[in-house]
Amino acid sequence: MPIPPPLPDPVDAEEASLAREEKEAFRLPLAVPSALRQNPGLALTALYLGASVIGMFFHHLLLRRFGLNALDFSETTDFLMIVVREPLTVALALLGVPFYIVYGNTVVKVGGWLQRVFPRLKRSPAQRRQSLETTRRWGPWLQVAFILTYALLFLMLYSTWRANRIKAGNFRPLIVEYKTDSPRVDGSQRSDHLALLGTTSRFAFLYDPTARRTEVVPLDSIARLSWDGRTRREQEADEKAARPTPAANPPASSPLPAAAPAAAPQPTAPTSPAG
Repeated sequence: MPIPPPLPDPVDAEEASLAREEKEAFRLPLAVPSALRQNPGLALTALYLGASVIGMFFHHLLLRRFGLNALDFSETTDFLMIVVREPLTVALALLGVPFYIVYGNTVVKVGGWLQRVFPRLKRSPAQRRQSLETTRRWGPWLQVAFILTYALLFLMLYSTWRANRIKAGNFRPLIVEYKTDSPRVDGSQRSDHLALLGTTSRFAFLYDPTARRTEVVPLDSIARLSWDGRTRREQEADEKAARPTPAANPPASSPLPAAAPAAAPQPTAPTSPAG
């Protein structure tokens, strides 16, 4: 008669169930709400508006480093176009979502490993149930706070880093030529070595590192913008090729030994003629 398999331990089954519930509590719900799932156009609009807020906030922080308020020179269309102007910044600011997914999985795995290695840290099922209820209650708020805090810190640090690079001269120099009826204050029609901080539908924000001055120029007064289209590596290669190559010095030759003085002719004895 075959021996029936042993019944599963109820304690182990409860711990396995708690482990699954804890993992589910830390999981970031990425499901689209039913209202947005039934209306894809509304979902795309909400996503684009969220990305626009991130891009506009970065643009505002960057210009504040140069003493400007972007809201004073912006219109409604500028809020919608900022995603096109700063796509990489918006994408990097949203990296808080995958970072939280990695963080949640790491917390669950590290917590289980610590309880297995250090039995003193192991909690009873009742304690784990109580902690699980707290996590379910505050989990969504903590997830939103984690993602928003990451985005805020990234935008603040990234805007500071870009502003410092521009002020230090690490930017692509821009040449601005003005229209004849819209010269600069000094009467000139051209500005060299300027940094383009950003644009709106009506204005361009320029920075002069030599004078440490920020300028807001209407786009209608600009005739042409030009800059060097080469990459930094190409510029360095061209500068290296344009440098004159130093002439090769001939190798130093050792001095020839001095010639020995010619020997004086020896006197010969006179000979008498044969008799």
